[in-house]
Amino acid sequence: MSTPAVSILMPVYNAAQFLRLAVASMQAQTFRDFELIAIDDGSTDNSKAILDRIAAADTRIRVISRPNTGIVGALNDGLAVARGEFIARMDADDVALPTRIATQLDYLRQHPDCIALGTSVQIVDSRSAVVDRYDPPTSHDAIMAELLSGNGGAIIHPTVIFRATALRTVNGYDPAFGKAEDLDLYLRLSPHGQFSNLPVLGLQYRHHVKSTNFKHRQTQLGLIARILERERSRRNLSPLPAKRIGHSDLSPGLLHARWACSALTHGTRLTAIRHGLCSVMKEPRETECWRSLRYVLTARRPG
Repeated sequence: MSTPAVSILMPVYNAAQFLRLAVASMQAQTFRDFELIAIDDGSTDNSKAILDRIAAADTRIRVISRPNTGIVGALNDGLAVARGEFIARMDADDVALPTRIATQLDYLRQHPDCIALGTSVQIVDSRSAVVDRYDPPTSHDAIMAELLSGNGGAIIHPTVIFRATALRTVNGYDPAFGKAEDLDLYLRLSPHGQFSNLPVLGLQYRHHVKSTNFKHRQTQLGLIARILERERSRRNLSPLPAKRIGHSDLSPGLLHARWACSALTHGTRLTAIRHGLCSVMKEPRETECWRSLRYVLTARRPG
C-alpha cells in the first residue's frame, strides 16, 4: 500500500445528519492522494454504519471505532495511525470546497517554514444556508497576536493542514485542554515554525447555537484562561484582564440578529429574514433583535 501525501483526521460523534456531505466533500477534492481517517467516538446514532458503507466503496477511507472520550482522544488516536506527510483537519458537519487541499498543499510546498495553514470560511447554519464569511488574519505575527489574546479561531481548526513532523514533535493534542484544544496546540506549536491563513474560501463552517462554543462556553473560557496564563508567562507578557480573554460573547438571540444582517451580504434575503425572526423569538425583549428584523425586511440587498 502506497503512503498518502495527506492524512485527513475527522472525529465523528453523533454526526449522521451532516456526515455524508462532509465525507463527500473530501471525496470530491481535486487532490486525490489522501487517506481520510474517520474516528467514530462512540456515536449512539448511525454514524458508524454510514462510515462503514462509504469506506466499503472507497479504500482511501479508514474507520476507527472506539468508546467515547471526546475530540482530543479521537484526534490523537487518528494521529497515531496517520501515514501522511501532512495532517489535515476536517469536522463531520462541515463541507470542504473542492480545491481546498490542493491549494493549501501548493502553499505549504512553496513555504517550508510554514507548519500550520488555514483558510477563510463561509459560515453556514444548521440548514446549510450561508450566513456570513470569516477571513482570519494571514500573517504569522497577526495570528500570534490573536492567539495570545485567547482567540483560537485565529486559525479555524477544521481548515488547518499541519506538517505531521511538527504535530508529533509536540506530542499532538493535550487531553487536559479539551474544548480549547486548538488554542493550546497552536501555542505549543508556535516555537517550531510559522503560521498562515490563505485569504481564499476553503470550507463551509457550520455554526449554530447548539455548538460547543455555546453549550460549554464557561468551561472553555476557564481553559483559555489557564492556557494564556501559561503562555504569556513563558513569553514574559503581562497577564490579560479576564474581560479581554477570548471572544466577546453573544447570546443566541443576538447571534441570530448578527446573522440576519450579514446574510443580506453573504447569503439570501430569505435566510436573513429567517434569522431575524429567530432572533426576536429567542429574545423578544431585546431591542437589537427587533432592529435587525426591521432592517432585513426593509433594506436593499447589497449588490
